[in-house]
Amino acid sequence: MQNAYCLAIAGALLTITPSLFAQSTPSPVATTTASPVYTYVEQMPSFRGGGTDSVMAYIRHNTRYPAEALQTGVAGRVFVSFVVNAQGQVEQAQVLKGVHPALDQEALRVISTMPAAWQPGKKQGQPVSVALTMPINFAMQSQSKLLAPYANTNAGGAKYPGGPDALLAYLASAPYPEAAHAAQAEGRVFIKFKLDETGKVIEAKPLTAFEGTQQGKSKPRTINKQVGSTLEQAATQWISAMPTWQPASKNGAPVASSAIILPVTFSLTPSASAEKVYPYADQMPVFKTLADPTDILTKLQRAARYPPMALRNKMQGNVYVYFEVNEAGALEKPEIVSSVGRELDDAVLAAVRSQQPAVAPAKQEGKPVKVFYIVPLSFHIM
Repeated sequence: MQNAYCLAIAGALLTITPSLFAQSTPSPVATTTASPVYTYVEQMPSFRGGGTDSVMAYIRHNTRYPAEALQTGVAGRVFVSFVVNAQGQVEQAQVLKGVHPALDQEALRVISTMPAAWQPGKKQGQPVSVALTMPINFAMQSQSKLLAPYANTNAGGAKYPGGPDALLAYLASAPYPEAAHAAQAEGRVFIKFKLDETGKVIEAKPLTAFEGTQQGKSKPRTINKQVGSTLEQAATQWISAMPTWQPASKNGAPVASSAIILPVTFSLTPSASAEKVYPYADQMPVFKTLADPTDILTKLQRAARYPPMALRNKMQGNVYVYFEVNEAGALEKPEIVSSVGRELDDAVLAAVRSQQPAVAPAKQEGKPVKVFYIVPLSFHIM
């Protein structure tokens, strides 16, 4: 089975062991500076004024799995020692126990470039330098476990009867509720659902509250909740009524698929000539430096950074982003469809915009086509 690498935003396996932060002796260690460096004091250093969760979150979301290590499948734990001086700055970082030069260098880079955001340790009420040791895990996780919660319509092999063209036609034919049409409300409702092992749609529900607009002679404005709820209900019912899919399979046996997200659009002036953007295709875009070259989610997780302000405010959660990959392989039209907060939303949009084009675009019946993705990026302070 191919492996995917779990790091950065997805990095539940990129960990720091708090119990190894310092040794238990209070005596100073040898140092070339004028001030002594302690291994234990009454008040140990703290990152951004928080506990070990703050520094863990910073490490997870600022570490990049080196391409060389990805290609060779190298993993392991790197131990880095460093000193937090009396001004809260990191210095004297060095690898105590390494795994591979590429992983060692990355671990050392992340520790050495940490901002001066530490509250220094204190001995008898006075700031002092304290030596810390931090182990950082670079670990692999099976692709099926990593992708299971985030499966696209194509990820597990499930197929809509008639293919992606038929699926687009079905989504475009959703009945427009009379009340919403009369109120001139329009927009998209994103529905999240699962497929059971027979291919039947189950557990359909709106990803987030509808945030369309209400058209009229005056400037468009946000619709009221009652009309929005009507559209959410209509979209949910339409997705729930879809015909049975051809289920995904594993080892020749049908299996359930989870976390499929599709948009249902309600438009007062639908365009018959609108450009097709497929939810999946015969061949999905191919990206470089990935264990699974079609797994764009992993690339985005590595690229997204946890904003310092969001860390300080302990902002966390899943940000869902919509974007398209065009016929040339370029990522475009990113849009946040489920927000946690502006800082995290901006980090996700920046990650999408930073991506290089796919080395091969999606293809349907041998021709390049546009496809869209709706994926969650998870920000969590562990």
